[in-house]
Amino acid sequence: MPIRRQLAPATIDASHLKSGAIEPGYTKVLARLLAAHALAEKLTASGYERALATVENQSLHHAISKNLAEERKHALLIYRLLEELGISEMAADRLLLTACKGPSFEAPQFFATRASGEIDLLMASLSLDMTGLIMISINYRESSYAPHCRAAEIILEEEADHDVFGMAGLAEAAKRFGPDRINSALREWVPRAVNFFGPPDSGFTYECIRLGLKSRDNQEVAELFLEVLERRLTQLGLVTPQLTDSYPRALAARSVN
Repeated sequence: MPIRRQLAPATIDASHLKSGAIEPGYTKVLARLLAAHALAEKLTASGYERALATVENQSLHHAISKNLAEERKHALLIYRLLEELGISEMAADRLLLTACKGPSFEAPQFFATRASGEIDLLMASLSLDMTGLIMISINYRESSYAPHCRAAEIILEEEADHDVFGMAGLAEAAKRFGPDRINSALREWVPRAVNFFGPPDSGFTYECIRLGLKSRDNQEVAELFLEVLERRLTQLGLVTPQLTDSYPRALAARSVN
């Protein structure tokens, strides 16, 4: 049975929370959701900063620097929303000490700490910018928390070309490095990208949808991502890896080789 949304988009602001007009659980769920959004933006910024040092193709550095500046700005934007709730950046990150070690944070963690070179940069763009745009446009842009709605609109407007950068770069990389090498990288990165949406049917997501902080379950948004990705990769003559059905998603046996 579909989860019934109780709060309409952009109907709650910080004053409602401070006055106690909203159920206490709302602030707790909102804080965790904002913390996850902020940390993902911050780790992605760290990945772009790392890319400046590891990507030898100088023609990409202008775009990398631009993306880095925007990711930093957007992380700060979400952390400021948390500060309005009385939660510091450090405290927000502590809320995710366990979650950030799990499958949903593998893509941003890898990009921030281990990714190296042009292909990893393009795979991370696909795994974080494309997934982030889908997640923000479907869920966060219609959040019941009005400040998150406004932040989502800003992020979507400023990051629209991140996705274009990633797909254009992927097309060029397929020509230069060959489709076999790119397909191999896709087999490594696509499971991380899909898992970035988080587990399906979780109690936390149930509460997010009930309170109007999200519109759809993680599984629905992940499947939409895979549909869009497959269309794009097919146009480039590349292969979308086959994944297992259960979370955390991994390569299906027929995609390993």
